[in-house]
Amino acid sequence: MKISLPAVVPNEGARRLAYYLTTDKPQELARFARKIEASESTVERLIRGEIRPGEELARAIYLATGGAVWSRFWSCQPEGGWFDRPISRVAA
Repeated sequence: MKISLPAVVPNEGARRLAYYLTTDKPQELARFARKIEASESTVERLIRGEIRPGEELARAIYLATGGAVWSRFWSCQPEGGWFDRPISRVAA
């Protein structure tokens, strides 16, 4: 399954997750979905901004992406477009 990106980036979490899945660590969407114990359609809906992850799913995404997608990013405005490289953050 390919990731379909909407015209407008819904939030920073969606942007970073899409970037991670397509650029930083190219992998099949199905493999990532299994890793976070979610369906492919759930991952697609997260990227489209239709849903936001709960605590448990946000933590699974954080761990599966090696810290690239923090839970707070899901409620932040996007810091760029779909293909803009995310700015690295260091946890305090």
